[in-house]
Amino acid sequence: MFFSRAIKAVFIVVLAIVTIVTAFVALQLWRTSPTYHGIESVPALQNKIAVSFDDYGVPSLYANNDADAMVALGWLHAKERLFQMDLLRRVGKGELAALFGERAVKTDQLFRALGMRQWSEQQAQALLSQDPKLQLWVYSYVDGINNAIENLPTPLEYQLLAATPEPFQPVDVFATLSYMAHSFTTAFKQDPLMTDLRQNLDEPYLHALQDHWAAAELDGIELVSQDWLELELDSLLPMGQMQGSNGWVVSAERSESGAPLFANDPHISYSSPQVWYEAQIHTPERVLYGHYLPGLPIPLLGQTPQRVWGLTMLLNDDADLYQLTITDNGYQIDDEVAQMDLIDELIEIKGGESLHYQRQVTAFGPRVDQALGLDQPTALYWTFTQPGNQPLHGLYQLVNATSLEETEQSLENIWSPGVNLLYADNQGNIAKWAVAKYLKRAEGISGSVMIDGSKRNNLPQGHYDFSSNPKQLNPTSGIIFSANHPYSEPLQQVEASGYYAPKFRPMWLQEQLESQQQWNLDEFKQLQNDSRNLRVMMLKPMLAAAVTDTGSSAYQALQQWDGTYSADLIAPTIFESFYNHLLEEIFADELGSDRFEVLVTQSLIDKMLYQVLENPNSPWWNNLNQYSQQNQQDAIRRAWLQTESSLGTDIPKWQQSAQSRHRHAMGANPLLRQIFEGPSMPIHGSKRAINNISYQYQNEQRQATFGPSTRRLVDMASPLTARVISPLGQSGVSHSKHFSDQAIDYMNGQYRTVTIAQPTRAALILSPNK
Repeated sequence: MFFSRAIKAVFIVVLAIVTIVTAFVALQLWRTSPTYHGIESVPALQNKIAVSFDDYGVPSLYANNDADAMVALGWLHAKERLFQMDLLRRVGKGELAALFGERAVKTDQLFRALGMRQWSEQQAQALLSQDPKLQLWVYSYVDGINNAIENLPTPLEYQLLAATPEPFQPVDVFATLSYMAHSFTTAFKQDPLMTDLRQNLDEPYLHALQDHWAAAELDGIELVSQDWLELELDSLLPMGQMQGSNGWVVSAERSESGAPLFANDPHISYSSPQVWYEAQIHTPERVLYGHYLPGLPIPLLGQTPQRVWGLTMLLNDDADLYQLTITDNGYQIDDEVAQMDLIDELIEIKGGESLHYQRQVTAFGPRVDQALGLDQPTALYWTFTQPGNQPLHGLYQLVNATSLEETEQSLENIWSPGVNLLYADNQGNIAKWAVAKYLKRAEGISGSVMIDGSKRNNLPQGHYDFSSNPKQLNPTSGIIFSANHPYSEPLQQVEASGYYAPKFRPMWLQEQLESQQQWNLDEFKQLQNDSRNLRVMMLKPMLAAAVTDTGSSAYQALQQWDGTYSADLIAPTIFESFYNHLLEEIFADELGSDRFEVLVTQSLIDKMLYQVLENPNSPWWNNLNQYSQQNQQDAIRRAWLQTESSLGTDIPKWQQSAQSRHRHAMGANPLLRQIFEGPSMPIHGSKRAINNISYQYQNEQRQATFGPSTRRLVDMASPLTARVISPLGQSGVSHSKHFSDQAIDYMNGQYRTVTIAQPTRAALILSPNK
């Protein structure tokens, strides 16, 4: 009887706690729900602003001047995305631990070591002496954010963290930009890996992969210690990393409408909230529709009545790692001992004592070995952190350009991160520019591996002038496209080293664009959602030549398949499993399990496999764990047998074996994941397809980690409209009706139509008076 009463009492207490917590969360969700009508006080405004919202929560605002427009934009961004914006600036400045505590300290040390905090402070200071109009944009935007922080309910995330959002400063705009630059940069991960391969593989294996390998006579690099870095970044970062992109433009002659057609879909890791915030700005000076990274007052993807532009990742190599020779008093460079500059900083840690952190800066750049998880003293030279890099200034000039020539001139200030800018206008022009400051390296120095830092001659020799950059202006073919591939000669006059995508996606895109003389937006839509994987076509005949037992249902399904990743097919599941086993069969024995696990997370392994598949005599085909010599067919046969064994007879359809996940910074907690993360969806794309959706190779139950962050289509015959879709929705507030209202259409390859027009009936009035 006593135990029965005790159990009942415990149950009542637990039920009461759950009820109280549920009621608290429900109350806070109700309090923080965004509204899209009424009158709101925004004291930083000079005049009232009218805002209307379309059916998906995208605002169209009309202001009397740019300053008021920027105040309103900052307010709107903060209303829907404040926590995301706060994390973006904190990452860039190395201040996450002040919010998340001890578990974020390593992430803070990483971003401080890279020099991003210092660069942001330098840029904010330089803003005072730059174009006063840009200064007005930034300061007005920050004022709008701070008005929202002061007057709107605090987002639920802060309440759960027992934290208060701090006011924004102009430096935070640059800190947000610096995080974006980090997400574009591959050198931090790939250069140590390439160095390790160079040091640990015999020459036949290296020559089978790449025609030229620069010497890397350095101490051994330990790669496995980088695991913490990936885990920390995945769990804490507010926005996914940039992973690739597609973009293409065709001329008026290749368009059924008689005007250029434009398509763009940047590929970024999925996140909650989604990456982009869309907004229309109407003032007497401008009409601008753009996709904004919250925390920036200028859109990265834009459209006006005269022009449209978009971005893809250039993937040029603008960062080099130098291995240092440390002495008792400094580091060796030529015959001298040089001293490091020591910069003391303080990392605030929630719930603990602040950490005294010391940055060490060499002639090559900051020391980064501990931050990157490397076991040898290493310094970083990175074009992004050079004082001459002024990406915000370039973006401001870009949105204010009025012609093809002014657009090109605006790009000179953007040294890094490297992007391709795709462009079309209502004068019939189409163009693509490589936007970067290409690095001049010393003769014999390759940026693909780590560099000997004991020789001063190995320092960068400067940068090439922007006029040397590759570009395409109104080509006679009438086709311009970008799929993260390098420019070919004669366009590429400067060093072409980079971390370019495997060949299949650009090859297939080029083949499709050249396959017909004229296009329309409906056909662009089909092409943008094309999930065919050319590697399937390459491997199917190889599989047929290697396999003797061709009667299994798995084999028949694969051979009858055209390579399209439809959700209701089992063939994509079979092929991905086979592909995984083939990678392991070819590479794991020579590399070892630890090195293979590092390599399999990078696109480099796709390029390596392509070259091995092209060479039936490659030494990689031989499995060192087998007693007898293996050839290409033996390796393919073994991979196929492992595939059939692992899948069994009950093979799941693609929609069951591959789902998307939109990570939130607090999503490690299963309960909070249910509150803050967008819905998981079956995926209809594939890594290596135009509809490029990626997942880890080694998981039979695949979780898509990145894909198109938006899909945009524009016909310049109707420059005030666009077809657009996003992975989730406009709002960053998880209980808003616009948090994930685009997810189903995105999954199904559908679009919404955007009309660029100033508000006629404003649902929301922003007023400087209460």
